[in-house]
Amino acid sequence: MTAAKTVAAAAAVTALMGAGQAFGAGAGENLDSRYETSAYAYSKAPNTSVGIADTAGDSMAVYTLYDRRYNTGLRLDNHDGNGTTRYSDADATNYISKVTACLNIQLNPDRCGPDDRPGDGR
Repeated sequence: MTAAKTVAAAAAVTALMGAGQAFGAGAGENLDSRYETSAYAYSKAPNTSVGIADTAGDSMAVYTLYDRRYNTGLRLDNHDGNGTTRYSDADATNYISKVTACLNIQLNPDRCGPDDRPGDGR
């Protein structure tokens, strides 16, 4: 392999490694999910914590199902009522990788909005 090809190959590998790390961390892309007008889940400060806002005066609690880099299946509840937001702890290393907004419907199946993940085009 010539020196020019070696340099070009090394540059390509380095660029791909950097892009993969940035993409894995969300590349600064904010994540968000809504369930109708009742619940809004989103990542903060870029993807270090998650917030769940209750956005409707319907007497129902809301929650977010979310994943972190090293933990999946996490849940953060907000029982504080319309106009309030609850936040998870912040962790830049174990960053947020998925959020889903949900409405907690008593004695019936809960309803959730779509997941949002880095790079999914949402």
